[in-house]
Amino acid sequence: MNKLSPKAVIFDLGSTLIDFPVNNWEVVSRECSLKGRQFLIDSGIKVPDENDFLEDFEQVRAVFREKASKTLREWTVVEAAVDLFLNFGISTDNGLADKFFDAFYAELEKHLSLYDDTIDVLARIRNRFSKVGLISNTIFPERVHHHEFKRFGLKPFFDFTIFSSAFGLKKPHKAIFIEGARLAGHAPADCVYIGDRYLEDIQGSAGAGMHSILKVISDREYPAEMPDAIRRISALSELGDHLDI
Repeated sequence: MNKLSPKAVIFDLGSTLIDFPVNNWEVVSRECSLKGRQFLIDSGIKVPDENDFLEDFEQVRAVFREKASKTLREWTVVEAAVDLFLNFGISTDNGLADKFFDAFYAELEKHLSLYDDTIDVLARIRNRFSKVGLISNTIFPERVHHHEFKRFGLKPFFDFTIFSSAFGLKKPHKAIFIEGARLAGHAPADCVYIGDRYLEDIQGSAGAGMHSILKVISDREYPAEMPDAIRRISALSELGDHLDI
């Protein structure tokens, strides 16, 4: 397979550049939710018992997820927290939902780490290509990802970032990829997108006219109908098989 010659390279974030707890997300999400609940208790707010709180919070998020799957309009944990509080009769004044999220995220942050090859590969990409960007689906406020960029030293490698929670639409919506190409200053056909999900990243970017490379995550189930011919890597360090870096 011949190497690609793009003018811009655009990455996904979670499970592509940063190791995100996908395989044990249910456990981590429970821990995060309980930290948020404890914040409410510490703030003098009466909340349901642990199991009822977790069940109610999951039901609220499930409604948001279902709507998002149909419309591709993104939602956030903060929005879900507002609805949860309204169900409990808790006032959302004074940014309570944001503070709840901060407690939620502080627990999640402990589980995030940078892949060993991320910085080295980004440095080579940065030196080789005129534009480097990021398009990420996220249900978290954009501000926490800017914090992650600072924490992991990612900021110098990127010309632009697009987070679905701020953009309003999520991958695989064509518009988010078209915006990425616009920010890159190149036609979609001159961009390559690298991500770890087939529908959101590969089909989404291809639908906008971009080239794409799938980072295959071990133990993840991919669609049986996924074409064998798509470009694949198992680690970022293998991008040299597809790009001249």
